[in-house]
Amino acid sequence: MKKAIVTGAGGFIGSAMLRHLAEAGVPVVGIVRSLARLASESSWIRHIECDLREPDALSGLVDSETVVFHLAGHTSVAGSVRDPLDDFANNVTATLEVMESVRQADGTLILPSSPAVFGPQEELPLREDAAKNPVSPYGAAKMACEGYAVADHQCYDMDVRIARIFNVYGPGIRKFAIYDFWNKIRHNPNRMEILGNGDQVRDYLYIDDCIEALMTVATKGSPGMDYNIAAGSPVQTIPLAKIIERIMGYPDVA
Repeated sequence: MKKAIVTGAGGFIGSAMLRHLAEAGVPVVGIVRSLARLASESSWIRHIECDLREPDALSGLVDSETVVFHLAGHTSVAGSVRDPLDDFANNVTATLEVMESVRQADGTLILPSSPAVFGPQEELPLREDAAKNPVSPYGAAKMACEGYAVADHQCYDMDVRIARIFNVYGPGIRKFAIYDFWNKIRHNPNRMEILGNGDQVRDYLYIDDCIEALMTVATKGSPGMDYNIAAGSPVQTIPLAKIIERIMGYPDVA
């Protein structure tokens, strides 16, 4: 890999990807919506502020030797239900602008997606060829992005590779189930509120494994292909909460 760009470089996965590439000696640029929100520890890596929803946001930054990890976007299913137009703008419009910049420069695009594109009743573990049947605007937006990626590969022979990232956790995470449980226990160790019936099953992937998988897709994957990135171990919600309680040294309240 001669050089790289990471969009969403201020986010959980994006910042980890950026650090990994920089530490590996790959010339890399991080793209962020706002430089003011960056952590001071990121100051040693080059960042550029831009709005990916705007045309030509990556103009002049991408060439045929560039691999773009497009890790920007909104990740809230509930947020997409509240405001589907905002979700569309940040997940579909921004992705198409990035895709077009990479296509015109003949670069390579690693396009993260989500298991939200699959139907909720699909047999586990989810395979890449499972039926696509999103039940949220967020899932629909991700499926639209995947569709454009496949079309661009077919029409223009664009090097785009889809990587569906499952539930990632690790140091620095500030949302989703594991952080939510930790935060709830920290504030009230005598009572745990769990949404739903607690039987929900998720696949949790450690951040370092996620980065390694994305690098594998970038260096060994095939153009036009799609890959599921997951740990492959089903975890139910209530047992997960109990594990976190034990690690934090609190009584069993889940």
